Amino acid sequence: RQKVASVGRAFFERVLENIGYEPGPQDRHTTSILRDQLLWHAALYGSVKAEEFCMSQFSLLLKEQKVHPNIQKSVMQVGAACGGRDTFEWFVGKIKSSESEHERMNMLIAMGCFKDGKVLERVKRYVLDEVPDRNKAIPIGIMSENPAAIPSLWDWFQANLQAIERFHPVLYERVIAALVPICGLGREEEVRSFFQEYMRKQEKLKDVVKLSLEKLEIHSRMRRA
Repeated sequence: RQKVASVGRAFFERVLENIGYEPGPQDRHTTSILRDQLLWHAALYGSVKAEEFCMSQFSLLLKEQKVHPNIQKSVMQVGAACGGRDTFEWFVGKIKSSESEHERMNMLIAMGCFKDGKVLERVKRYVLDEVPDRNKAIPIGIMSENPAAIPSLWDWFQANLQAIERFHPVLYERVIAALVPICGLGREEEVRSFFQEYMRKQEKLKDVVKLSLEKLEIHSRMRRA
């Protein structure tokens, strides 16, 4: 993991130095999309430059000042990853007050990026209790990619299965497809055994379960190799 992070961090920083950390007036649409993706991933891979830039921008949001919309999502992701309980409360308040569905969705993405274990537990409860049904799968999908959340997410899924089963069928499938291939690593037999029994009651999920278990097997082989 450290070797991959080192290579990825150096590559992402070179690209960001080339296109610039801040949006420019002449940016192409594709450049804007690339910058927003790379800022978050560079920080996730340990880039001090990307983290410091995003945190300086996030401090503006905390002061109710504007941040360029083209980097706002990544700025909030890094802000959450570096934040704690107070940051979580800030996101909750902003989601309640925001009139923009797009902005609320970006905040839910960011809330899946916390590293603090206690805050992640609050995020999980918040998702089930407060987030509108149409958006519940968003932070769960992000947590499924979050190294800090991955170790506990399979247990959380099983413990809250009845609540998650009430998601819209399409959203429930998205949760399975996001969670199983990564959060099942190291617990492959347990996950397969669970779905073998579960599919007797939920046959309509057979396609997404089969695909998710196949991806889990691919990831397992990559890890073993």
